[in-house]
Amino acid sequence: MRIKEQNQKKYLFHNVVLYLVFAFYLLILFLLLFHKANSFRSVNLIPLFSITRYLSNDVLLHAFALSNILGNIVLFLPLGVYLTLFNRNKNIVINTFLIVVISIMVEIIQYIFKVGATDIDDVILNGIGGLIGIIIYKILELIFKGKTRRAIEIIAPVGGVMAFAALVIINM
Repeated sequence: MRIKEQNQKKYLFHNVVLYLVFAFYLLILFLLLFHKANSFRSVNLIPLFSITRYLSNDVLLHAFALSNILGNIVLFLPLGVYLTLFNRNKNIVINTFLIVVISIMVEIIQYIFKVGATDIDDVILNGIGGLIGIIIYKILELIFKGKTRRAIEIIAPVGGVMAFAALVIINM
């Protein structure tokens, strides 16, 4: 009976760690998406317009463009991993669709509260990031079989710190 109790406590501890890391990610995501740096409204509904504009202009804009493009992808990558982990339906198309819907909701909220530009390109990039996260989950599932949850519990905080550090370096 003692071993069963220890296993239950261990399982509970690992679940708490997993959900705490996820909650911390959601907090960071919220702060990054809804910080009120400047109060303006801008709307772009033409797919790839911002991305092509970023990449075809001067060098200073290229640094911002790289940060914006990679930032939007990296920001939603963990959401793809966690959504697939927590969702019983592991279908790539359905989970990618859910991420795109979440991204659209974020853009609408940003527009309503005047916290930056509402841009279809952000939705596209966020969707790509989420899709990459879903694919990463699928790869982890193949590698770790029944221990995917444990692997994510360990990899997520390390990957999060590395992604955050990369974004800070890119923005320097």
